[in-house]
Amino acid sequence: MRVTNGKFLLYFGVLIVAWLSLYWPAIIGMESIWRRSDTFAHGYFILPLSCWLIWRDRQVLLNSDISTSWLAAIVLLGSVLLGVVASIADVAVISQLSAVISLIAVVWLCIGDKLAWHYKFPLAYLLFLVPMGENLIPWLQDVTAWFTVFFLQLTGIPVFRDGLYIQTPTGLFEVAVACSGIRYLIASAAVGSLFAYLSYTKFKKQVIFTLFAVVLPIIANGIRAYLIVIIAHYSDMKYATGADHLVYGWLFFGLVIMLMFWLGGKFADPEPEKSSQGITSSSPFNAVLPMIAVLICLLSFGFLKQQHVSTVPNTPQALLEGETIDNSNWGIKFNASLAQSHIYFGQIELFAAKYANKQNQGELISFDNKLHDHESWTVITKEVFESNDKQVTYLLLRNTRGQERAYMYLYQLGNFSTGSNLKAKVFQVINTLSGQANNSYIFAVSELLQTNKSVDKKVMLETLENMIEQLDVNRD
Repeated sequence: MRVTNGKFLLYFGVLIVAWLSLYWPAIIGMESIWRRSDTFAHGYFILPLSCWLIWRDRQVLLNSDISTSWLAAIVLLGSVLLGVVASIADVAVISQLSAVISLIAVVWLCIGDKLAWHYKFPLAYLLFLVPMGENLIPWLQDVTAWFTVFFLQLTGIPVFRDGLYIQTPTGLFEVAVACSGIRYLIASAAVGSLFAYLSYTKFKKQVIFTLFAVVLPIIANGIRAYLIVIIAHYSDMKYATGADHLVYGWLFFGLVIMLMFWLGGKFADPEPEKSSQGITSSSPFNAVLPMIAVLICLLSFGFLKQQHVSTVPNTPQALLEGETIDNSNWGIKFNASLAQSHIYFGQIELFAAKYANKQNQGELISFDNKLHDHESWTVITKEVFESNDKQVTYLLLRNTRGQERAYMYLYQLGNFSTGSNLKAKVFQVINTLSGQANNSYIFAVSELLQTNKSVDKKVMLETLENMIEQLDVNRD
């Protein structure tokens, strides 16, 4: 059977419709991130580029006998199961990754192993559709700070580093999220891998250049941060301290990309002659496999539709009684909760928020939710310890004014408690599937420390435990 065969187009079309039905929320979620985030705006171009890469080599596809793949069916089943679990746990990025892997598996299943291997890069390139990689930001911030300090010391400028803050005789600089270089890294990886595929015929050279496209922006971002500090240092903080340093950054990144392409072009392979010879298949097209795949998608769609979804109120209910805090510099923020309170208890601030395991908007563990203002505070100390069968996380923060703030927190999910975002997600899935608990909580206490005052961890811990006991969370 050929791809131009009417039956094949029917099977493939039905399978794509089933895939869209199952993953439509994940697809919409990806598009919304592309629209609002400069880091992932390239997502709009990935699918057209993949289709173009297949189109430019279409003669092989048109002249080949297609077959189905049992291995692809297994990959599709695993991906769909992963997507179902991710949907239950409200882990958007995993749902989106599952959607893309399932799309790759659908194409692979319908054209067979040999053709899928022939078009392996266009299919694998679809993974850049997924807006992921922001978990690398803290690591990239550390690397950028290290490079900046290293180059400053190399050029003889006195420097002192405190976490993500860099102090020179001229001023204080912070390696913020925007300085991490995540935008440059992801854009360079997407463009660099495409350049490697188009410029080299040998797989080894393609891998080497792709790795080069990943490492170069990390080093370049460190140099960029160093140059910004140098400009600010020698201009007495008149330049490169505001929005202009972002402009310098993009100009510098443009030069780096041009350099990358120039160097890569020096080693480009001659373009091979395009072959129109098709790929023969030893097994015929099996219509049963696409129908099994459709059934898998539809059953998963039906299962997810049966899940109870709580509606988030416009104004969250109050969980605790007391004076509401509106002007704290702590910066804790949890959006779209069912109920929430942020109050004073003496000098200590209490925060509690309640979430359903499945909501029509928002979730307990989300990149938008913050345990403290990362722009204002740097983590000085972090500890995790056990208390009365509960896992508690303690942090000591410091800002540029020298103020210190301490806080403790934990997530309570039925009978489980943890300070880990990953474990909290796992416990939510367990509770949802077992029916043990429908709701989850975040509890936190914090104190802004006075000068020369040490942290009384015992008092903070007792306050945290009393708050949890008062709300009697296990009844949910």
